[in-house]
Amino acid sequence: MKKNIDVLEHISKYCEQIEETKDRFGRKFVDFENDRDYKNSICMSLIQIGELSGHLSKDFRENTKKIIPWQAIKGMRNLFAHNYNAADLSTVWATTEQDIPKLSMFCKKNITMYYFMVQDQEELIDEIVSDDFDEER
Repeated sequence: MKKNIDVLEHISKYCEQIEETKDRFGRKFVDFENDRDYKNSICMSLIQIGELSGHLSKDFRENTKKIIPWQAIKGMRNLFAHNYNAADLSTVWATTEQDIPKLSMFCKKNITMYYFMVQDQEELIDEIVSDDFDEER
């Protein structure tokens, strides 16, 4: 589980970078469409997200595929990596507008839930150890 959380933390950072890039260059499709550096920056982050998605466990991807389309994310990565000029800019833009915020929220929610579970387990262990220590006295 921890490996999946590590991957989600990295994916979350790339989602944030996409939002920061949009803030920097402007949040209009026409700006994205006409600025090579803007397109390259966004597409590189999407490539990284697609690559990272392949590092999630198969079980995790399978259990969450109704929420996040992992196969489509990997497919977009493959398209960019192997045939960059074939990318449809309006689809890329729609991905940044609609899908990246959902992915970001999904990552943050799962990361938070994981750390709450870990914290609860640590508190429970501390309580058990403390009770055992008290009984020995």
